[in-house]
Amino acid sequence: MHNSRLTIILPYKLDTTNDLITSRAGLLATSQLMDSLSLAERIDQHFPLPKSNRGYKPSEFIKTFILMQHEGSFHLDDIRHIQDDEALRTVLGLKKLPKATTLGDWLRRMGNQPQIQDAWVKVNKALLQSALHRCKKVTLDIDATEIVAHKAETQWTYNKNKGFMPMVGHIAQTGQVV
Repeated sequence: MHNSRLTIILPYKLDTTNDLITSRAGLLATSQLMDSLSLAERIDQHFPLPKSNRGYKPSEFIKTFILMQHEGSFHLDDIRHIQDDEALRTVLGLKKLPKATTLGDWLRRMGNQPQIQDAWVKVNKALLQSALHRCKKVTLDIDATEIVAHKAETQWTYNKNKGFMPMVGHIAQTGQVV
């Protein structure tokens, strides 16, 4: 028996760079979508603006929360992931970001104002009209979706797997998940 080694040469060259690099490039698409929907303008039109010209606009808070959520953040302190990512902040034009305590303070202030629900309804209505391609009526198709998992709190599904069965809604006319 002949013992030979197979050598594979990959067509890649490693190099170094001093350029800014981000591992959060996926957030660019999220930011671009928010911009194309004029989300900042819609939010600032309906949410209460800061009393000081040094304060953050409501759109800056909400955009930060959306970016954090799409990045996989679970805690307000996770804002540091975006704050420390100079490449991402440069590309998105984020010169200043609220700190975790500022985010929490804003959420508490907004949670205590009765008109905030109205602001959310108005912003969501405008976004839904755009997202649903101005459909006058939609059919919501709701069904459970099996997620197989191996966590302690999982249950047996009807398919005899350990996992979760969250409800998921689809809009029949557009195929969107809601």
